[in-house]
Amino acid sequence: MGIFLNTSVAIVYTAFVLGSIFAASSVSLSLIYGTMRFLNLAHGSFLVIGGYVAWIFANYFGLPLYLAILFATGFGFALGLFTYLIMLKPLLGIGSPKWDIATIIASVGLAIFLEAAILEIFGPRLKALPHAIQGSIIIGTTVIRYNALFIGAVAIIILAVTNWYLNNSRNGIALRAVASDVNAAYLMGIPSKKMFASAVAISGALATSAGALLGSFYLLKPDRGLDPMMTAIVVVVFGGLGSIKGTIIAAYIVGFIQAFVALTIGIKWSLPVLFAFMIVVLIFKPYGLYGQSEQKRI
Repeated sequence: MGIFLNTSVAIVYTAFVLGSIFAASSVSLSLIYGTMRFLNLAHGSFLVIGGYVAWIFANYFGLPLYLAILFATGFGFALGLFTYLIMLKPLLGIGSPKWDIATIIASVGLAIFLEAAILEIFGPRLKALPHAIQGSIIIGTTVIRYNALFIGAVAIIILAVTNWYLNNSRNGIALRAVASDVNAAYLMGIPSKKMFASAVAISGALATSAGALLGSFYLLKPDRGLDPMMTAIVVVVFGGLGSIKGTIIAAYIVGFIQAFVALTIGIKWSLPVLFAFMIVVLIFKPYGLYGQSEQKRI
């Protein structure tokens, strides 16, 4: 009974932290896909950049972690806007399937460039972000670190702010309108290109802020963006492409699955089991939990 209770506490604790981070990370992918039908395969590099930017401000300027995360968020906003201007804007109007192929190739190229730049600037050695809160509490045999709870709480705040923005601000409502039907939104006077730029910039900000949270939970390394990006893609597909609600729910389910597998079978099985689970789900729900076909979306 004691072993079961200890394992349960560890799973719930880990699932909460991972699910919150996965949600913050995956919402950025879902937002940009829902608005532009663009799957950003440079997402992993954005996550890594967020961690390194936070590391610079925390170590060189001595800022507390929460302020370092804010600077990483601002940098991600600028990087996302720059990405739209130099990479995505020139490709607008070419139509599908050319758009899908071109943006996939372009985002892969961007990911390779960003990873090489990070490696050149920071080197291959591991780096660690300072903890925002020191100390821990022990429940049974599970050590619950206050910093991990802080990370989970900050991720939830990011999600709450994003949800409020999309549902209550003028720009957020316009983004949702473009995501639902870009042509109808254009006829209503909503400037689609401005909304595209806004979506990519906000997506970049969400990605780098999530990367800073991941960097505080794990160690920083230039090539460490692949696994969290693959997890984010699984979350977005599982939740339903373009569905923010589905993405958040899927993130916590995925966090629970990864925590359960890691603590019962072994961490090396986390991704294989996760992909197997997603395949089974998609057999019965091809569009994910809350996804819709393009015909239903329109």
